[in-house]
Amino acid sequence: MATKIRLKRMGRKKSPFYRIVAIDSMKRRNGREIERLGWFNPISSNHDHSIKEDLVLKWLKDGAILSDAVKSLFKRTGLSYKWHLLSQGKSESEIKKLLEQWKTDEEERLKRKKDKKLAKKASKKETEVEAPAEEAPAEEA
Repeated sequence: MATKIRLKRMGRKKSPFYRIVAIDSMKRRNGREIERLGWFNPISSNHDHSIKEDLVLKWLKDGAILSDAVKSLFKRTGLSYKWHLLSQGKSESEIKKLLEQWKTDEEERLKRKKDKKLAKKASKKETEVEAPAEEAPAEEA
């Protein structure tokens, strides 16, 4: 039985909420899961989530395959990096230290991204203010 870790859609119409589940790859999206591993709310402003890391790592050790959406969520949370470090055979103290470093780097990256976005908005507003629509002079014949 091939096992996948993927999202199971819950919630109402136009208000999605997802459970992260371990499920047989042949089951349908909302089929019966083997185990619940957490949840993800894409509607909230900061994409709230809760992941049971120990269960996820257990399933990854057993050979579970990640779906694309779950893989990107785990990258954002640092769980893929933790799995990478565990598969390299790092000790717990090394993993903790490297994950703290990753978190600070990630916070700095997000701050730079936000600043860049704000600067882009500001420059766009300046160009709109500085260059109002000018009327072309009429040509004399």
